[in-house]
Amino acid sequence: MIKKLSLEELIYNDMKESLKRKDKLKLSTLRMIRANIKNKEISKKEKLTDGEVLSIISSYKKKIEESLEMFIKGQRMDMVEKTKQEIKIIEKYLPEQLSEKEVTKIVKDTITKHNFKGLKEMGPTMKEVMPQLKGKADGRMVNKIVRDLLDNMSN
Repeated sequence: MIKKLSLEELIYNDMKESLKRKDKLKLSTLRMIRANIKNKEISKKEKLTDGEVLSIISSYKKKIEESLEMFIKGQRMDMVEKTKQEIKIIEKYLPEQLSEKEVTKIVKDTITKHNFKGLKEMGPTMKEVMPQLKGKADGRMVNKIVRDLLDNMSN
């Protein structure tokens, strides 16, 4: 029987492979992810689940995307390209992102199921929707879709 590798083991193996291939960018990106995972494990005092590792990778990706925006604003084109490549490396370890249409359907179904009405129920709606979309959709996009749908209901 073949044992399925955990996400952390997969990252570690890919890190070793990129070290052998002298792929500096991939190696440094994976080292940062592993460092974040190890720091979280130390503070938690136990191994992380794949879900927790995914959460760390998503957070790291968000941080890198914010850096990309700053590099673009600062017209640091040398850093823009490097950062875009880094994002591509990170995305290989995340589940495929849902389209805006798919997210809208999930949000609409949740609003209908729980009978949410109006912007005053933004918090409870997000609380129901986010666990379904964790790692599969950008939180800002989800927030905008929820806000738009609830706002249309209150009008």
